[in-house]
Amino acid sequence: MKGINFKFRLFIALSLIGASSCAYATEFYRSILEGNFATAVLLSDSDAFSFGFQDFDPNRFVDIGDDIGNEDSLNLRKELGVTTLPYTYQLPTLTFVDNSKLEHSLRFMFSYMRLARDVSLSPDFESDKAIDDIYTTGVEYSVNRPWQKYWNLGAGIGTNLMYFKNTYHYNNPITIQFRDVLDGNAFNTSAWSQTFQTNVNLHYKRPQDWGRWDGFSELNYFYGYGWGEANQGDIGNPEGLYWINGVKVFYDITHWGGYGQTLFTSVRHINLSSDLKVAFGTSEYWEASVGWLLSPPFLKQYVDNIGIGINLNYGSSLSGGTIILMFNQD
Repeated sequence: MKGINFKFRLFIALSLIGASSCAYATEFYRSILEGNFATAVLLSDSDAFSFGFQDFDPNRFVDIGDDIGNEDSLNLRKELGVTTLPYTYQLPTLTFVDNSKLEHSLRFMFSYMRLARDVSLSPDFESDKAIDDIYTTGVEYSVNRPWQKYWNLGAGIGTNLMYFKNTYHYNNPITIQFRDVLDGNAFNTSAWSQTFQTNVNLHYKRPQDWGRWDGFSELNYFYGYGWGEANQGDIGNPEGLYWINGVKVFYDITHWGGYGQTLFTSVRHINLSSDLKVAFGTSEYWEASVGWLLSPPFLKQYVDNIGIGINLNYGSSLSGGTIILMFNQD
């Protein structure tokens, strides 16, 4: 992702040190931080992006093109790790005088993102080591109202508190001589951001004899405020808009030993704007998933289903394939 490309960032940082005005450097560092925080918001949303435990390039099996995976995107996937732990608490359903109902819930989320990579300016010297860590805690209140037989209208509002920390290990003689200038400003520094997010969504759920299929559209917008040590406190305002449109299909196969078994497929199209467009190097990308779900006969209050599958990303700087674990797919 362009927003967190360390080699590009380091070259610019070194060149800006000698600039006559520090305003250019301040603006550049601010855009980097805004991109980092915006990226963390998107990657913590599993409907927008799916991470797995084993990445691969689909072109090794069928030559489709670089938009579905290449060496650079595969390396970036290996350097990037995201773990998200969501929990949704359903609040009591509200019933109005006309017998219409309003479902509402609270969603809590913790996410951790790490990008660790080597930064090589010359093959004659050992590479520098750069690590970005972003910790995110979030809460969202959402409402959902049935509309006609198969349609549901929803909306939500929430906030994320994020902490960013950069760790940089200098090994190259070129970068070592600038360490005093870079440390605390661009590298080996930290920052905070509070983002506020709202979304509106429309779902169509159609039961079938063989299972069900769902169509959905969800528009998300967030805006944030930053503070901290990095860039002399000028953290900026991370902002982003992303729009997810997709279809999910659940094909019930059989029950075996009390376990329900379902074949799951999904296709999603994601549009990006603002800081997200810069960070991902595109204004849109696609995701497709296929997997096998098991519905266990125990802990039904907490576990709807678990499973394993394959996810493909097409058109972003993180294009490629990955093997995913699925939990409570809905």
